[in-house]
Amino acid sequence: MSTKNGFTLAEVLITLGIIGVVAALTMPALISNYQQMVVKTQFKKAYAVLQNAWGLAESDGESYECYYWKDNPYGGHHCDTYDAQGECTHYIMDSGGELPADVNGKFDDCGVQAERILANLNIVQTCQNNAYSGGCIPDYEGLDTVVKAGGGTDYQATQRSTGCTRWRKSNIRTMSSAHVLADGTIILGYGAFYPRAFAVDVNGKKGPNKWGHDLFSFAPKGNSPSKVSIAGGTCMQPEQGGVTTAAMIENMHK
Repeated sequence: MSTKNGFTLAEVLITLGIIGVVAALTMPALISNYQQMVVKTQFKKAYAVLQNAWGLAESDGESYECYYWKDNPYGGHHCDTYDAQGECTHYIMDSGGELPADVNGKFDDCGVQAERILANLNIVQTCQNNAYSGGCIPDYEGLDTVVKAGGGTDYQATQRSTGCTRWRKSNIRTMSSAHVLADGTIILGYGAFYPRAFAVDVNGKKGPNKWGHDLFSFAPKGNSPSKVSIAGGTCMQPEQGGVTTAAMIENMHK
């Protein structure tokens, strides 16, 4: 006589239960890692498109003054007087004294450079000063509302965004211009599009549409028109779990 060995129903159910527990523990991490890799790839592509547009804008040999200082020749400056709401009413140099006109950088040619940069992008939709109502962007949070969502007071939200008022939520909704590229990437202007400050949603209207997740601020930085690179903008507060643009740029090369 022959004997057939097999698993009992109880043993099968126990095994399936263990597999289910392991899957429940590992799948969220796997999904998160996958999503991070997708965003990283999208970020690298968007960054390359921007750098290429900047390069083509200057390929005619012209140099444009439209950049923040990479190494500020004047040193730092700060706000020394705030009003009751948290708005800065007066800035001074860290060393004392009033601010020079170009304390942040050189911006005389931003209008001309903006036209040349936009001409080198594959734009399929433009919303001038009405990006939200025009349907170019989803309903992004602002620097002020992100601060409040993190536990900040109204005063702290205003104070944090006082030098970055166009990134406040109400201003993004009512004053920003945006350009949508053929692949869905959104370029959001700091108000009207000027290459001195802007943000990019690397996967367009697809979620999560959050700062530091798929939405990142940028600014050109340099110390002469011929040595400008696209860097992270300072007017940005990553939403919970997000990272800065600078961190994304650094991670992009790993």
